[in-house]
Amino acid sequence: MAIIDQKFEAWKNKLLDLGKRNRLLNYRDSKRSNLYIRKPTILELWDSFVEKEMPLAFPYYDDDQFSILENGSGDQVFEASVITNQSVNEQQKTLRNLREKAITAMEEQGVNILYLSFGFLRWREDDNSDQYLLSPIVLVPVTLTLESITSPFVLGLHEDEITLNPTLLYKISNDFGIDLPDFDPDKGIDTYLNDVNEKIKANKWEVVYDIGLSLLSFLKINMYRDLELHKDKIKGNKIVRALSGDTSAIENTYEDIIDFDHDSETKPIDLFQVVDADSSQQDAVLLAKKGVSFVLQGPPGTGKSQTITNIIAESLASGKKVLFVSEKMAALEVVRKRLTAAGLADFCLTLHGNKANKKEVLDQLSISLNLAQHKANLSDEAFQKLDLLQENKEKLNEYAQQIFEIVEPLGKTIYQVNGYLAHLERYENIVFDITDVAETTPQKYNRYVNLLTQFASTIGKMSSDYKDNPWYGANISVVTNELSHDIGAYLPKLLPKIKKAYDVCDKISADLCLDGFVSYTGFEHLSRILTFGAQSPKAPIDWIIGDDIAHLWNDIEAHDEMKGKYQQIQRDLSNIISELSAIGSSASLTDPLCWTSTTQISIEGEKLDQIVAENYCYST
Repeated sequence: MAIIDQKFEAWKNKLLDLGKRNRLLNYRDSKRSNLYIRKPTILELWDSFVEKEMPLAFPYYDDDQFSILENGSGDQVFEASVITNQSVNEQQKTLRNLREKAITAMEEQGVNILYLSFGFLRWREDDNSDQYLLSPIVLVPVTLTLESITSPFVLGLHEDEITLNPTLLYKISNDFGIDLPDFDPDKGIDTYLNDVNEKIKANKWEVVYDIGLSLLSFLKINMYRDLELHKDKIKGNKIVRALSGDTSAIENTYEDIIDFDHDSETKPIDLFQVVDADSSQQDAVLLAKKGVSFVLQGPPGTGKSQTITNIIAESLASGKKVLFVSEKMAALEVVRKRLTAAGLADFCLTLHGNKANKKEVLDQLSISLNLAQHKANLSDEAFQKLDLLQENKEKLNEYAQQIFEIVEPLGKTIYQVNGYLAHLERYENIVFDITDVAETTPQKYNRYVNLLTQFASTIGKMSSDYKDNPWYGANISVVTNELSHDIGAYLPKLLPKIKKAYDVCDKISADLCLDGFVSYTGFEHLSRILTFGAQSPKAPIDWIIGDDIAHLWNDIEAHDEMKGKYQQIQRDLSNIISELSAIGSSASLTDPLCWTSTTQISIEGEKLDQIVAENYCYST
């Protein structure tokens, strides 16, 4: 219990703000954060504003009136109903700033922080100190409204209760043993402030009868009071004890939750989540369903509101009641909108800030009570869709299992291999064989990678195209002593011959305009070309050097006509052979278009004679 006592005191001290920066203890005068009201007086304003609940309208001046006031003649022309410690122009800016910040606090935190302070205690922390502090005493919650830009600011009472400055009460009670009297609104503000003055005059303190309008927040002091009032109950809570370091407070074990496989262990028909959730969010939802206390944390945009929405939906489905508390209205609004989009708005009861008025709460309760009288049943079509969803889920799980299953002997998954291939997408595909590739182990794979890396490094060091290398295409795997000896013995004899062949090839290339044959394989191609050229018929010399070549055109026309007749005979024969093939024959004929020599024509002619003989019919 010693540990929790220490933690408890530490928590309380963090809630207290008893420093001089706290406006509830040190009410400093600033340009935009507070405003002193000089007229009406404190008694007049209490009577009209608090007791009679008459709004207080700050005067509004147009540009001409501002000019008159700035020139110093305003007192003779206008008699303002409200006078503050600031000029009219500065007063408007301060009121606008107070209104905007009060609205922001109401929207985000659901609390009113704008107060009129009636009476201030002027006191010292030490009798020997020359520094006096000014602290508000009676705090009246108010609101500032503005109908339009040409309308005056109107100060009105807020629905919260009038209270004494709780921080001041705690400070002087704890440090000086002075307990201020309870405040009774029926006795009036002057009576109470006089009583306070009598209570503290022995300390040479005094009450200042001023009125201040400022932003004051004392939520933490209320939390401090809760800790004091419910100390034993809070210490007995298991979660509080666990947070304070007592590991024995929570005895539950979560072996069945850790590394829970949501895909295989849950079915769609058992889930009531209304927004998307990843595996970590599913874990949080599962912990909530199991009744486990936990802290869900993460930076903005990581899906905390989505997770809370799913937790609420699952809890509603199991018949539980959920209290969702947030310091800021924005967090509540996000979750409420998600629940509304999912059709669960009728189950939500909004109890935050200025929206928690009596009529709206009763209307929401009425809707929920009427809804509870009707029960809904799922149709057969809904069950069919859930079954189909489960089937699709199993297929996806099977697919995921296969691509993430480690395949031996390489020890890689399909997913990993596809990732490697994706990185190589921009490279050209090179097909090569690997012996027993299915038996590749991690050791073999690493060896292949190392060899390829060395090869790539060697290629990268070359200054010219590697295809120009003399050893390009060589399939020698190992340089032996015998190979080194043969290279040393035969290469000197081979080099002169290579030089001579190169010179011959260079002359031929120059004479015949042939390029690209300066290699061993090039020599072979060039040799075949020259051999083919040597076998071709030689053209008569007079065709080249003769002066009269007109008769050649006549020969060309004659041969062209002969070529046309030959091709026509080929086509006729082709049609005849097609007809003969239709009747069937033991001899097979080729297409006449493929007859390119007299020998082939003679062979095909003999086949035709055989077909005619087989199919000849004698007439009587």
